[in-house]
Amino acid sequence: MFALVGHIFNELMLLQKWVHISRRAPGRPGPQEDAAVGVTLFLVRLLSAKVYEALHEDALRKASVNDVLRTDYFGKVDGLNQRWDEVLAQHDGLEWLSWIRNKGGFHYMNANQWAPGLEDSMCEDAYIWTGKRYGDTYFHWAEMTAALPAMFHVNADEPFKGLEQMVEDLGRLLSDVTDCLARGLQAFMKTSGVGGKLMDATRFEAPMLEPPALHYFFADARLGD
Repeated sequence: MFALVGHIFNELMLLQKWVHISRRAPGRPGPQEDAAVGVTLFLVRLLSAKVYEALHEDALRKASVNDVLRTDYFGKVDGLNQRWDEVLAQHDGLEWLSWIRNKGGFHYMNANQWAPGLEDSMCEDAYIWTGKRYGDTYFHWAEMTAALPAMFHVNADEPFKGLEQMVEDLGRLLSDVTDCLARGLQAFMKTSGVGGKLMDATRFEAPMLEPPALHYFFADARLGD
């Protein structure tokens, strides 16, 4: 149980950080900006699927897991069980999470799902950027076509507003989920005696996030470029 909760916390926290540093402010059109959007969309799909799985009945909502979680973790902090109920209600209110999980998060789309975007006007200016190395090749048209169904699903009239809503909804939900898990894990460690066997605190420097970036294209000195 301790391993499961900690593992879910780690994965969701890491994916949140990646989504944060992959986003770039628009204003410099071209392959870097287009690929950055593609990276963000990929991570949003993956994060949507991961949080859906975490709060599914096969994971943290499984009866045997839920009982221990509420008693030995959340039950040790005043009001945390109620906060967790609010998180679950928030999760259940995001219908698009399960849609993305099944239509692009953990599965590639089928022919019927691809079809609506293949000739969409939004993809008229899309391209394939071919570099001299495989790592510098980006199929922008394919990525735009893959992104459209989810964006349209959330906001049929303004698909990029749909993307904005997905990112904002995920930000709120993941902030609450990881807060509950972290506080529950701390409470369990204090009351179970696990923390009594820890070594002395280790201090280390964490790198600054600024300027944040998670590039699709990059040069590697080890490759001679």
